[in-house]
Amino acid sequence: MTKKEISQILGVDQNTIKNWEKNRPELHKIVMKHFEDNKNFPDLNNTDYLKQEMIKAIDKLPEHKTKKFYHLMMAELAEIGL
Repeated sequence: MTKKEISQILGVDQNTIKNWEKNRPELHKIVMKHFEDNKNFPDLNNTDYLKQEMIKAIDKLPEHKTKKFYHLMMAELAEIGL
């Protein structure tokens, strides 16, 4: 990923990243490593992926939180008529 692409994702000017490289090398190293480690970004338009991620997150919740999210989700669905 290029510095230009990273700057767009972070919402900063491309020169900011260049300045970090010179003036804040530890910050620059952390940011660049993050984007190197996460080269494969998920397709957030893929509803199957989103459903799988939601299920994984719900599976990690304690029982009372699972029930809460169930009721919140059902209320949202009822509101749109499903």
